[in-house]
Amino acid sequence: MYISLLIQTLSITVPVVLLVVLGVYLRHKQHIDDAFVSTSSRLVFNVSLPVLMFLAIVTADMAVSQHLPLVWFSLSASLAAFAFVFAVSKVLRVSPRRHGAFVQGAFRSNLGIVGLALCLNAYPEEGAILGALVLAVVTPVYNLLSVWVLASGDKNISWGQQLMTTARNPLIIAIALAGVVRSLGLELPQVLLQTGDILAGLTLPLALIGIGASLTINRALLADSVVWSAVALKLVVLPVLIIISAVYIGITGAALGVAALMFASPTAAAAFVMAKSMNADSRLTADVIALSTLGSGVTVTTIIYVLNLSGLL
Repeated sequence: MYISLLIQTLSITVPVVLLVVLGVYLRHKQHIDDAFVSTSSRLVFNVSLPVLMFLAIVTADMAVSQHLPLVWFSLSASLAAFAFVFAVSKVLRVSPRRHGAFVQGAFRSNLGIVGLALCLNAYPEEGAILGALVLAVVTPVYNLLSVWVLASGDKNISWGQQLMTTARNPLIIAIALAGVVRSLGLELPQVLLQTGDILAGLTLPLALIGIGASLTINRALLADSVVWSAVALKLVVLPVLIIISAVYIGITGAALGVAALMFASPTAAAAFVMAKSMNADSRLTADVIALSTLGSGVTVTTIIYVLNLSGLL
């Protein structure tokens, strides 16, 4: 029983880890470079991932409304995680210069790539739709809270502009359009669905290889205690607290699994872009991304194995 559960769990996490490792290897051998990573990332973010999210919702053989508890829980969990990490940063006396990057690195999960990939591996039928629902409500929260904490009280931040930027996010647009199509009961031509499936298939290989290629591993391993504290919060403390809360309010099965996978995923690569653009500590952010990505293979596997062993999934 224990071995079969372990093998089942590894089948969820190992393919994701191997694609990230492949990205590291290809970059090391100079088969891919910064230009490839940049171009492929734009393709994934603007085209293939939105198509994947759109199709997941439009073709889902389930009522979206039945998963509203997961939606509300995910929204609450993201807000609570931010508040908790913010408080921990103050307790640890993280310097003001690093505070914003520390908070963002510790609470912002890679939902759209790693989290979604794990959900699809774990739940081929339900993973995409449940992942899309979580992503739809949590992504705007992540973006706005990250801007706020990185701004550190900067009065020149235009919140109207930030809201517009969030509203123009291709993922948000795709999910909203899918909701309209589904609510109107429209049926898309089969040829469009088949074309979309092929395009959506680009998403995870390109994205995960790109993540691996962008990691700065050697430098990250020499990081200080502030970085390691953020990684511990991201990979262990927050996932455990969120899972306990989900179980307490009655979330079980696939919904619990998706919540666990999404919030236990490593720090989002977008955190580095945002930290750099807002003159925050981008080096700390890059180190947290690298270490959390490397460590998540072990922590996510352990979390899912324990949940399976306990009969909660």
